[in-house]
Amino acid sequence: MIDAAVYWRHAREALERGDTGLAAACLENAVRQDPADLEAYRALGRILRFSGRPDEAATWYRRCLEIAPADAVATMGLVALGQGPVPERLPNDVVLYVFDRNAESYETNMRGLGYSAPEVLLGLLRAEGGAEDGSLDVLDLGCGSGWCGPLFRPFARRLVGVDLSPRMLAIAAGKHVYDDLIQAEILEYLACTAGSIDVVVAANVLVYFGDLASLAEGVARVLRPGGRFLFDVEKGEGPEPGFNVSGRYTHSLAVLESALLPRGFTLSRVDETVMRTELGAPVAGLCCAVRRSS
Repeated sequence: MIDAAVYWRHAREALERGDTGLAAACLENAVRQDPADLEAYRALGRILRFSGRPDEAATWYRRCLEIAPADAVATMGLVALGQGPVPERLPNDVVLYVFDRNAESYETNMRGLGYSAPEVLLGLLRAEGGAEDGSLDVLDLGCGSGWCGPLFRPFARRLVGVDLSPRMLAIAAGKHVYDDLIQAEILEYLACTAGSIDVVVAANVLVYFGDLASLAEGVARVLRPGGRFLFDVEKGEGPEPGFNVSGRYTHSLAVLESALLPRGFTLSRVDETVMRTELGAPVAGLCCAVRRSS
């Protein structure tokens, strides 16, 4: 009898070659060998969801929930398939699951998908008059592996990164550009931080928040008058946030304005861009620069 670990190895090798069909078949065999392997159920759901096989994906997510009814990853997998209420933001357990397990490959994978928002946000800061003179206090919100750190370090008197994932923070620390790295949930951190920041950067962060009101209030709290908030979103339509099959929220310009303008922000620059590719198709996005009122 082949051990479940062997099927897992074959599944990973198949995914590296882009053979999602074989990867799914290997994981199905792994589950037969170890029916309590929750990670195999989650992985099957994700692979099939991103392969355009929603009914099969939902089946595996439900099987996961039969074993672990409170499993947030499977629950949100079903939500991404349109089967469940959409929460105001992605649960912390799901954020940790996504980023801790992909920390080492995160930047390589994202670059492979064409993601370049950090560089676009850097251009927005320059267009806003930011000077690379080490005079600004910069907060890298949801800093992850520290992609933005080297880009924004020349502007910073002090550069602080905040992220929930310890494995991401370990990679960011290895870049030796941050003055401080803090493991914390974003809203909790903003709630207890004084207004002493000149620039808040949030790359690939707002896609995990639906309701942006609390985030906007927190950023307004930490920014000095005239401070800048730089961020990207996946572009949505209509007056409400959306939630797509990839498990990310989408926001229209109207949604951004309704969250930001009442909280003392002025939307100064918006660049429409392709955020990345998803299943071979371009994903439209917005890279934005806003100012806190003086």
